Amino acid sequence: MSRMPTDAEIDEMSEAELEAYLGSSPGRELDRRTRRDHDEGSADRPAWMRRSEAERSFGWLLVVCALIGLVACWELISSQIRLLRNPDAALVCDVNPLVSCGDSLNVWQGNLLGVPNSFIGAIAFGALAAIGAALLSGARLPRWMWWGLSAGSLGGIAFVIWFLAVSIMTFGKLCPFCLVIWSVTIPVAAHSWAWAAAGGHLGLRDNLALDLLKARWWIMAAMYLAVVLTIIIAFGGQLARLFG
Repeated sequence: MSRMPTDAEIDEMSEAELEAYLGSSPGRELDRRTRRDHDEGSADRPAWMRRSEAERSFGWLLVVCALIGLVACWELISSQIRLLRNPDAALVCDVNPLVSCGDSLNVWQGNLLGVPNSFIGAIAFGALAAIGAALLSGARLPRWMWWGLSAGSLGGIAFVIWFLAVSIMTFGKLCPFCLVIWSVTIPVAAHSWAWAAAGGHLGLRDNLALDLLKARWWIMAAMYLAVVLTIIIAFGGQLARLFG
């Protein structure tokens, strides 16, 4: 059996040598990119504790998106408190008849679990920032964390779809800070699913996991396009009056 090169030796390889080493095996490329849990003693760990890491760029993406999301959640929390104190308060998010958040704050749709949605979002983004920081430090996350990240991302996308529908059918307007939250939820979801699959945590074969990893930017772009087209179709008339 040939010796497995170290990370330092892989980094020193030329492109031709690296391509020859990787060959046509998707499993080797995934192992190189995710450092899946094949170290000594890993076979004794329960499946939910198997570990993998991701490229640092994914850690940065989580941290940056989480910080942007936290700022947007804080603005929504501040606006809701201001509105509770003074129902006639002028909110920074009430930009025009189409772009406004005041109507969506103190209604049941804005408080799904009995507390403001922005509170739940702030907790979720705080967790994302912690996970991103762990990945940046070189940590290999256990499978249960990848499962949680994937499930949480799926829940985030479900919330985007649901609140977009509510914005169209109930309020007839768009909350600007919600748009910011949606815009960072989409890349987090697309990349989280891809890296979880690449680490072997979603039960996909290596070739499918590698395809998903390579397609993550396209998946993200497709979700952005779906949201933009939905907004254009639903609010085309109002957009034409605003910018016409």
